[in-house]
Amino acid sequence: MEETERAQHLETLAETPARLKAALKGVSKKLGAARPAPGKWSILEIVCHMRDMEAEAYLARYRRILAEDNPSLPDIDGDAIALERDYRSQSLPAVLREWSKLRKENLKLLKKVKGGQWERVGTHATAGRFSVADFLRRQAVGNDEAHLGQIEAAVRRFALLTRLAAGPGTLAEAVKDLAGAAAAAQRSADGQWSIVENACHMRDIELVFAERFTKMAFSERPAFWMLDNDRVAATKKYRDADLGAAVKSFKELRQETLTLLKALPAASWRRTGLHPKRGELSIEQLAEHLGNHDDKHIARIRELRSS
Repeated sequence: MEETERAQHLETLAETPARLKAALKGVSKKLGAARPAPGKWSILEIVCHMRDMEAEAYLARYRRILAEDNPSLPDIDGDAIALERDYRSQSLPAVLREWSKLRKENLKLLKKVKGGQWERVGTHATAGRFSVADFLRRQAVGNDEAHLGQIEAAVRRFALLTRLAAGPGTLAEAVKDLAGAAAAAQRSADGQWSIVENACHMRDIELVFAERFTKMAFSERPAFWMLDNDRVAATKKYRDADLGAAVKSFKELRQETLTLLKALPAASWRRTGLHPKRGELSIEQLAEHLGNHDDKHIARIRELRSS
């Protein structure tokens, strides 16, 4: 490894404490414990893993390789350790403090490594020979960058799912105590959709988005079809629909959408589909659009009620 590359990796290690602290800012206990998908670690578990790997996968190995000739390095089963040490019961602030202390020790040690010491090796039980420089690269890229990315993605995903989960309740509140079917079906002076038509549209568009999410999750870059909103509204007689039934159905369909999204592995949120107007979108981007769609139509309903 060239000296320039080593310097870059050391810089990554030095910058990670501030980046990790920023990524965890505002993370509640609930968010810290929330698993982004079945079988995937929560933020708390990721930070616990980072702490234990800092001590056992890096600091301990650096010390042994620098002190011994080609030491045998046992494999570390992170999943087994997470279960045995009960990561889910630990305190995120305490774990972060422990990791920070270990990172300082690691940086202090690595700053003393000179010249040929970077090429000293140890033999990993399953992966073969690794030099100090190899472990440095692995720590900077495979550990720091990868786990920071997981944490940042988990924070975004939690916020987005929370936003989508709130949609049905916000809609129900917006139409609460509405006086009669006639008021719900009354259009504005410019002929735009009534309250009940907006609610019916939200219900039906939920089916469209759920179909898109499913196709994106299991097909390569599927092309989306576009709903003719006005034709569907006329065909299904939105103006004559029962507002309460539409709101209830929207709530049920949104729960199905959330069940689907919560079950997706983190990597699936980057899978894409082709929107005829917006171009290529990821599942995460499409979910953002669904949240925006909620906001738009609920705002419209509130405008109609206040007019």
